[in-house]
Amino acid sequence: MVLCYNKGCGKEFDIQESTDDECVYHCGAPVFHDAYKSWSCCEKKTTDFTEFLNIKGCCKGKHNNIKPEEPAKTDKEATPAPETVKPPERMERPPVDEPMVPLPSTISASLRKLLNNLAVSDKSEETVTKSAICQRKGCGKAKVDVADEDDACEHHPGSPIFHEGMKYWSCCNKKTTDFNDFLKQKGCTNGQHLWGDPSLKKEVQCRYDWHQTGESVNFTVYAKKVKPALCTVTCNAVKLQLEIHFGDDQVFTFDKILAGIVKPENSKVTYSATKVEVSMKKAEFIAWPSTFVL
Repeated sequence: MVLCYNKGCGKEFDIQESTDDECVYHCGAPVFHDAYKSWSCCEKKTTDFTEFLNIKGCCKGKHNNIKPEEPAKTDKEATPAPETVKPPERMERPPVDEPMVPLPSTISASLRKLLNNLAVSDKSEETVTKSAICQRKGCGKAKVDVADEDDACEHHPGSPIFHEGMKYWSCCNKKTTDFNDFLKQKGCTNGQHLWGDPSLKKEVQCRYDWHQTGESVNFTVYAKKVKPALCTVTCNAVKLQLEIHFGDDQVFTFDKILAGIVKPENSKVTYSATKVEVSMKKAEFIAWPSTFVL
């Protein structure tokens, strides 16, 4: 007794006693399409593989004891080795003493509402000492240098913007490509000085966290009742500095060297009612280590 190798048969037969129409088999090929399984020689379809194997043959003929040839195995030596992909070359790390760039800022609607409700006002003259310095952007005068009480504070109420090589304030739109010229730009708005005495600051620690994506690193400081007018957030390619004023004269400072390289011109800071978020654009599309800073 030998085995029949016709598709759909698989029976054992006696070569001497076998007739020409004894084998019932499928003369076509198996078809698998849209979850249906069938034979190209007949129209019977099913979604179950076991039922497909049990579909009775639609053709009759002689049993076949010749085993079909197996497809030739590919020669492993003939298979070309996969092309090695070289990792991208790392950028040369810029010096840490590059000029610090103030990041453009946004104040959330929740914080604006909170500040309006608190009606935060300038400090009274009774609490201002001679060592006080004006906290408004673009002014920076010292109290000791201001002889006239009616001296106007020339400052920038807007945010710094760095775009396509140009540097300017959102409030006056005077553009320049030189960073030092940008820092020297005269304020476009007159008002009262907002004095702050460095000696009266209550430096405290705040909880902070960070996470990264392929394109950016996001640093978050958790603080309530943030005062954006007094805050300073600056960075260069490898360093981040923060001075966050919040609550009752509380100050959180952060001055660290970054583990990677960022693009200050594409970075920003967002002030909200309970936190300050700094989003820094990566200069390299690589993952930073879990330490975030060096």
